[in-house]
Parts: sequence; structure tokens; C-alpha cells
Amino acid sequence: MRIGIVGLGYVGLTLAIAAAARNIEVYGTEINPLIKESLRRDRAHFYEPGLDALIAEHNRKNFHCVEEFPSDKKFDAFVITVGTPLKPGTHDPNFDHIKQALSSIGGGGEYATVNHFEIDGIGRHHA
Repeated sequence: MRIGIVGLGYVGLTLAIAAAARNIEVYGTEINPLIKESLRRDRAHFYEPGLDALIAEHNRKNFHCVEEFPSDKKFDAFVITVGTPLKPGTHDPNFDHIKQALSSIGGGGEYATVNHFEIDGIGRHHA
């Protein structure tokens, strides 16, 4: 199985490494240069007991932090774990990060799952 994860913050990175530890091939994208630098050093950008050891074990083996998803690979699923900050001066969510994440997926996967998403009461879908 191969999955793509958009966003390697706390939720995305812990999910990615947990999946890799279960022999799932994981490709993750991240735009934050500090997070990418931490992963180059086989470390998380936050503290979670045991996570750094798992990153070191799986990084560049069956977990790959990439700029974009490889077009020559078929993905079984994508998980989107990007934030939905509020629009300045309002209580309305800004979905620009989710829209950008969806465009990064392209047409290569079977479905996308979002860890937290709500539009005008349509509902929430948790990964």
C-alpha cells in the first residue's frame, strides 16, 4: 500500500511514521522549511516520545518527505492534514491551504481524507 500525506505537522507526521512503521509506503509533502530541515536530520520538529527513533528508522526507506508526489507512482489514498486558519478579523475559516493541498494531489489517488474540515454546516470528516 502507498499513501500520500499533505502536511507534516503534528497530525501528519505522527500518522506518516505510524503508517511507515506498519510497512506502508508513505510520501509526505510539507511547505515549512523548518519541518523539512528537521526531517533531513531524522528528527521531528516537536517532542513525541519515541518518534525521533521511528523517523530515523523509516526516513528515506518507506517514509519520504518530498516536494511533490511522484507522478510515476500510484497512490492508494491521500490524507490532508493542513490547517484551516481563520480569515483575518473574522471567525470564518480560510480554506486556501486545503484547496492548495487538493491541487497538489492531482488525479493520482483514489480518494482524499481531511483531518478536520467544515463548510457551512456540511459536517466534519476525521481521518
